[in-house]
Amino acid sequence: MRSLLPISWRRRLRRSFDRCFCRPGLNLSRIGQGAAWTVLASRLGPGSVVLSGGAGNDISFELELASRFGCRVAVFDPSPTGSATFDAVQVPPAGISFHKLGLANETRSITFARPMDEAEGSFSVATTSLGTVEFACVSPKEALSVAGLGQPELLKIDIEGFEYEFLEKMIEQGIRPPQIAVEFHHFMAHVPLRRTLSVLWRLRRSGYVIAHKEQCDFLLIHRSVILP
Repeated sequence: MRSLLPISWRRRLRRSFDRCFCRPGLNLSRIGQGAAWTVLASRLGPGSVVLSGGAGNDISFELELASRFGCRVAVFDPSPTGSATFDAVQVPPAGISFHKLGLANETRSITFARPMDEAEGSFSVATTSLGTVEFACVSPKEALSVAGLGQPELLKIDIEGFEYEFLEKMIEQGIRPPQIAVEFHHFMAHVPLRRTLSVLWRLRRSGYVIAHKEQCDFLLIHRSVILP
């Protein structure tokens, strides 16, 4: 069926499908350049804590949160790609910090698969022992401790398949950021769609609703924010 539809039609259908998940009445803002994210910016301000997992090749989102809103942003990425991206920032704004650690469900060394595309540079969940590398990782509670932060206002994670175990542990540890911006990776061959659906259901039971969706990028907001 996909091969029978022009690309422009497929994109239009995808946008229409995504709009079904977008909650009306919220004044959402798109922040960042290439790697932009849609969030509820009205809740962000000086001192707002942001825990960000995955720097990749673009931290324009995190930089804008720190420079424009005055947020305290802790960026976690264990990879050489993330380190190079942060090091390329000549004068990081006040309030942003970088931690060469991955985000996972526990604090230990974890095996990652090397990037399939060296230029893109994403290290991901390993499915074999071939072409792998180990990075130090931390649990949600430990990440906040390492960064010296309290409960986050916003969690943003694009962590290449580790988001499932991280979100499950976050719920288990009683951490409830009002906003969660996450990319789910069920488009990876070894990640079934039911894995995403399972975590979304668990987040729903913990009080979260989907406020925005764009392909595999989701914004979830806790009901206490929407319905005070």
